[in-house]
Amino acid sequence: MLKNLWYVVAPSTQLTDALMPVRLLGQPFVAFRDATGQPRLLSDICVHRGGSLSAGVKVGETVQCPYHGWRFGGDGVCTHIPAQPDLRIPAKARVDAYPVQERFGWIWAFIGDLPEHERPPLPALDWVDDPAVRVVRGHFDWDASWDRVVENGLDFAHAPFVHGSTFGDPDHPEIAAFDIESHEWSAIARMTMRRPVRSGWLRRKPTGEHVEVATTPGFHLSGPCATLELKPRDGWTIHIVSAHVPVDANRTRTWWMMGRTFLRSPLFDRNTIARNLRIFEQDHEVLKRVRPERVPDTWQQEVSVKSDALQIAFRKRVKELEARGWRIDEERLAREYTGRVACAVPGPARREVVSWAIDAIPLRPASSSDADSQNRQTETA
Repeated sequence: MLKNLWYVVAPSTQLTDALMPVRLLGQPFVAFRDATGQPRLLSDICVHRGGSLSAGVKVGETVQCPYHGWRFGGDGVCTHIPAQPDLRIPAKARVDAYPVQERFGWIWAFIGDLPEHERPPLPALDWVDDPAVRVVRGHFDWDASWDRVVENGLDFAHAPFVHGSTFGDPDHPEIAAFDIESHEWSAIARMTMRRPVRSGWLRRKPTGEHVEVATTPGFHLSGPCATLELKPRDGWTIHIVSAHVPVDANRTRTWWMMGRTFLRSPLFDRNTIARNLRIFEQDHEVLKRVRPERVPDTWQQEVSVKSDALQIAFRKRVKELEARGWRIDEERLAREYTGRVACAVPGPARREVVSWAIDAIPLRPASSSDADSQNRQTETA
């Protein structure tokens, strides 16, 4: 799991005046809207005696801890200590606060300490706000790690075998050659897929015919998102984005949106949502049994081929970020911190304020060796 990325906290409609407990990267947070309606995200550990802020109440623009009533503003700074209202508030009486954006109907939080000019951008999802696109939304919970789930969304070689009853074509599992278009924080592939033509009310009976569909899968490390654009016929476009958020090491929550430029009546929404969830369920049956549960640390532990090129591009980018020292050290966290020492993912204020009561979460040390090793082994069979 990585710090210094944007993560989707929740849909905008779900963040109301109430405090919302959120779990990301194995850590507790509290989300809320301040008195002006702006979304905020704080670490959910009170620096006084470890109370859960999300179990407290909102008082104006602050969160009040349920244990001793300490109040914290949207910037994480303590503003009031009821037991000592007239004394100076200690400088260390603050919790980590994180930058937040509200875009495309989602609340995005930057979980890290980079200054604004160094943070990655959000993915371009302009179709979400296009009135010519009918958008439906939902979520799905996985018993699988975020990196396995992201890679699954980039992998079209599994479709004939996992999704043969929905959109895969078991009779034509071949993947034609395709190119990868890489950017600093994202990559896409342009390919042509064969979709079987089905008949009947639920479109489940194969006719033996197929159509070719222009397909553009991709990923963006903000979210982290798997994206997909399909053109099933002339004038028809389907857009899909799935933000695969690490709840903890082996649990992922996916916030997804699907847009279509055709059949835009709300009458078709229910079937669209059900179909999308059915595809996730088919994937989940496989992913919850994958071993190891996490993507392996080295290339030698799996065999990759040319059809895996988009997943390989994703792995390379993740390895590069890990080499910067952005990967949470889960082994050390479990061994030395859990149940003993409170910690939090450091927010931007830690670059300016030196003294903190809550430890920064342990990270694996920065190193160039892992990324260099991965880059030397990009050839596929």
